[in-house]
Amino acid sequence: MAIDLSTLPLRMRLLIEQLSNHLFEKEQVIRITLLSALAGESIFLLGPPGVAKSMVARRIKFAFQGAKSFEYLMGKFSTPDEVFGPVSISRLKNEDKYERLVDNYLPGAQIVFLDEIWKASPAIQNSLLTVLNEKVFRNGDQEMKVDLRGLIAASNELPPAGEGLDALWDRFLVRLSIHNIQDPETFNQMLLTPSEKITQNHVEDKLKISQEEYQELLDLQKDVQISRHILGLIQHIKRSIQERNATFRLEEQIYISDRRWRKIAALMRAAALLNGRWEVHVMDCFLIADCIWQTPEQIEEMRELVKGSISSYGFMGLARLRSIQQDMEELRKEIELSTRIAKKITVQRVKIYEDQKGLSYVHILDFWSENNAYVKLQDIENMGEDQDAFIGVYERSAKTFRAFQRYGFRKKNRFTLFSNGKPIPLETEAVEEERIELKQPNEDQQSRWNRRIQVLLESLDKDLKKLEAQRSEEMQHVAQNLFVPASMGPIIHQSIKQTIDEVLNLRLEIEKTQDSYVSLRAN
Repeated sequence: MAIDLSTLPLRMRLLIEQLSNHLFEKEQVIRITLLSALAGESIFLLGPPGVAKSMVARRIKFAFQGAKSFEYLMGKFSTPDEVFGPVSISRLKNEDKYERLVDNYLPGAQIVFLDEIWKASPAIQNSLLTVLNEKVFRNGDQEMKVDLRGLIAASNELPPAGEGLDALWDRFLVRLSIHNIQDPETFNQMLLTPSEKITQNHVEDKLKISQEEYQELLDLQKDVQISRHILGLIQHIKRSIQERNATFRLEEQIYISDRRWRKIAALMRAAALLNGRWEVHVMDCFLIADCIWQTPEQIEEMRELVKGSISSYGFMGLARLRSIQQDMEELRKEIELSTRIAKKITVQRVKIYEDQKGLSYVHILDFWSENNAYVKLQDIENMGEDQDAFIGVYERSAKTFRAFQRYGFRKKNRFTLFSNGKPIPLETEAVEEERIELKQPNEDQQSRWNRRIQVLLESLDKDLKKLEAQRSEEMQHVAQNLFVPASMGPIIHQSIKQTIDEVLNLRLEIEKTQDSYVSLRAN
């Protein structure tokens, strides 16, 4: 084995530090650009002139032993000869073959920087599509594999709409926005740093990645596992984007192709391997945010969307919450059917009349000789027992109630009022109601339910142990992650805590369900 995997994370950390030396406030850009190169993917840097976009590309070349680089500033008059190499006159003249001399041009380089990428001509764009997607360049009648490790494109704008650049834009898996130096003290350091320190190679040879090591890393990345709970988290992020799109106009929606999702997964595998892991972790999913935005306005929105998914769902897949909840619901229904018997009984209640506005009235009997007297239900409900109240009495015609006069009443019970010492009964009606009677389970039923509940509790206890172990492991990876800032740690911590709390709450519900039928037997 050419590469020592046990020391790979430390080697990558030192490599990133030396690549970032004297490149102020660009360490995170260096990290992600190096990751994309080691994953064999391309990256687009969005930012105004003078923010070190080209310097990032030049530094990345120093990460590889003997790497050739190619830089080009696109213009509207740029020709394929300037990017892919001039046509060999001798081959054309002597052998009648149209073939380019590619050695010192893009097809012969390992690290490529193309500035103002959207100004490329259609001929250049078409060749770039094949190079980016298949790592193949058609040179005359031959297809040559290119040893391209990182194509870094840059511009201070996004591709103009309606100019056929969508396919080329989609080929850039990672997209980063770069700004001028923000911290005043760092800005001062930049002013005082000699130019030669910014442009020179600061990387020790022992840290540089050889051709054999690079190929081995690409091969090993394929063996990194993506577990079911990580797949579930990716699906959650995907659904969140779909839900977001449903609230936006078509031109503002975010489209992510299946090819892009597959490449995102490959990028996460590469991040895991370089961090010394054979399995993708939740922390690696933060990288998705830099792969899915399409406009500058969406950058922060997508970061928050990914953070939200990780916070709410990040570790849910590690616990069998859904299946245990389903099993518990089935058991709860069985317990209810066995211990709760529904019986219908006839009861008397006050008869309610409603007017056209939906207001409720009660018919009071023996108040007037014509027996057409009503009071508002709300007035009666507001009266306490043995409490005097002065309320309105209404006459009724069909569904119309007309206020007649106000009288003093005292409420004796729910069916009787008193007025001037005379009992005034309320009109009642007989209705059927369903009452639940509790039945004791037999010993066989209780034993069977106890066994099922014990299985569910043991499963939850296993999930809790798994989550506690994961919490310790994840927090360690948060502090040491090469490509995700440690500031994301609180989100990881909150996500694990939330999942643990849900497991504990479900455990409590199961125990309460068990207590409900055990207490029946005890009584």
